[in-house]
This record gives sequence, structure tokens and C-alpha cells, in this order.
Amino acid sequence: MLSHTDFLAHLDADSHLLAAAAARGLEPDVPCCPGWTVRDLMVHIGEVVSQKADIVEGGWVDEWPPRNKLPEGVGPLDWYRREAARLYRVLSAADPIAPAKTWADEQTVAFWIRRMAQETLVHRVDAEQAHGYESLVDPDLATDGVAELFDVFVTGYPEWGDYSPDAAVVRVETGNLSWTGRFGRFTGTKEGRDYDLPTLMLEEGAEPHAVVSGEPDRILLWMWGRAPLSDVTVTGELALAHRLREVCSI
Repeated sequence: MLSHTDFLAHLDADSHLLAAAAARGLEPDVPCCPGWTVRDLMVHIGEVVSQKADIVEGGWVDEWPPRNKLPEGVGPLDWYRREAARLYRVLSAADPIAPAKTWADEQTVAFWIRRMAQETLVHRVDAEQAHGYESLVDPDLATDGVAELFDVFVTGYPEWGDYSPDAAVVRVETGNLSWTGRFGRFTGTKEGRDYDLPTLMLEEGAEPHAVVSGEPDRILLWMWGRAPLSDVTVTGELALAHRLREVCSI
């Protein structure tokens, strides 16, 4: 299990790798983010890290896109470098168990330490892929990233909605860990908006109809849409791997 110190070290290292990739040029398209150039990517990640630094310092910004905007006359790469360094300082100085506003069940600084390490990793890969390369991903960080996807993004549903399971079960295996979940639909209405989305609920012990396995970095990047299906191994019903990617993209 990675410690808070480990996450901070990865955040720092991947922030520098992301900036180094962007420094090669801001004009190339980002392959896995249609419509984005590297410039767009740097504006986005600059907004993200600036907002999260503000949150941990005590100023929750309850809007997206955030009020943290690229300052006039400042290049997106310079802004990102400045705000990424600020985020690292803020997170390093904070007590991981201190309260911090998040959009998840966990409401601590530790959530953002982990989340921003993973966010920076994925966007570092985006910037590198735009320039035709991809540096190594630490396998322990990648395994935790898959766990975070299941912990925070892929499974579960809020209390104001309903989950309707179906028969299909999928298992993901990587880094000596596995997650088994049953597909279904999440439906509900909140603030006048109707939701009807594919989802997954963990159901350990269920017999899977498909197993997706592979090296941690390949599984993580495939689930985030940054690697092709050919980078992982699918045993059983191929359509369920596509369903899992659909759930991950919500």
C-alpha cells in the first residue's frame, strides 16, 4: 500500500514529467482527448491543480470549470509549473487526516493527495502520447490507480438514486489483486435532471462472465481510455470489456 509520502513523491515526479512533455510543444493533438491540443491539456490541468490547492488551503470552489483561470499574459505551461509547485507545497504541509471538501465520501486531505497523484499520472501520459512516447508508470502507483477507479469512480451510487442489477459479471485482475462487479443501471432524478447511466457494483465471489487482466499500467490506462483493448487480455465475453470501458467513461 502506498503511503501519503509515496503519493507526494509520485505527484512531484509526474508533474515534472508532464511539464517536460508539454515543453516539447503545445500544438500537437492529444490522441485520447479528441479536440484537445497539448495547450488545452495544460490549461485544464492548470485549472485542476490550482483549484485543489485552494481547496486544501481552505477555500472550497463549488463550481466547475473553476474560477481558477489562466492569468492574462501568462503561458499555460508556466502557469501549470507554478500551480503544480504550489499544490505540492500545500499538500506536503497539510495533515493528511485534516478535513478537506471533496466530491466523494472521503472528506480529508488524504483524498486529494491520492487523487492528484493519479490525475497527474494520467495527464502526464496524455502529454507524452501527444509527442509520440510514454515513459514508465510505476506498477504500485498503477495498481493503486485501478483500486481508486473502483473505490471512487466506477462502483456505487448516491442514495437519491436506484441501482438495477443485471446478470453480467466482470472481473479485473492486475498486480495480484482483483475486483469483481455486476453490471446494472443507475437511475434517479436530482435538481430536475434525470439520470440513466450504466454502472457496476462490486460483488466479490460472483462468477465472472469475462475477465480483463494485464500489467497494472496497461489496465489503468485502458480503463482511463489511454490504452487500446489490445494492451490487455480478455477472457470470456468480449462485449463485457467494452461495457466496462463505457462505465469508466461516465
